[in-house]
Amino acid sequence: MKLTSSGYPLKFIQTHPSCSWHEKRYVYKFFSIKTKLHYIVYADYHEHDFIAVKFYAKKDRKSNRKYSNVINKGDVANILITCAKCIPELLKIHPTASFGFIGARTIDVKSDKVEGYKTNQRFRLYKYHIPQLIGGKTFLHKSFPNASSYILLNRKNIDLTKTEKQIKTMVCNTYPDLLNIQF
Repeated sequence: MKLTSSGYPLKFIQTHPSCSWHEKRYVYKFFSIKTKLHYIVYADYHEHDFIAVKFYAKKDRKSNRKYSNVINKGDVANILITCAKCIPELLKIHPTASFGFIGARTIDVKSDKVEGYKTNQRFRLYKYHIPQLIGGKTFLHKSFPNASSYILLNRKNIDLTKTEKQIKTMVCNTYPDLLNIQF
């Protein structure tokens, strides 16, 4: 499926100060006219100039599974496009930043489905759609199926191999669910 939609307007809300797992959090929001839901986008700035992009439906904000809940209302393309709109904005602030999307495994209580960590559904969507949204001029695209992670390595970094290794180590230390998975 070729992406042809333009997403929704993305509104910057605020910046949160550092905490134990990231140095800064940029918070955005948008509304999907198709799902009739508000979404929150977090862009967590980590050491090694890495930004993890995360999103969830605002209705799930108090849930421990907010990143894993299934909405399933058929608006994936617009939602991904809208989330990716934060990348050019953040590059103005952090011109050498690399970005990542980690596919949270699906936990669907209604159908009693708990997805594994490897090559999960969200990762497959990222791997397919992100290259359509973001070209290869600024970023080197890397996918890690075993950790369901998709990383955009900024080509402004002199040593991309070193940058990749630092990011992978930081991600495994920050997101403990990935610790036993080979990148």
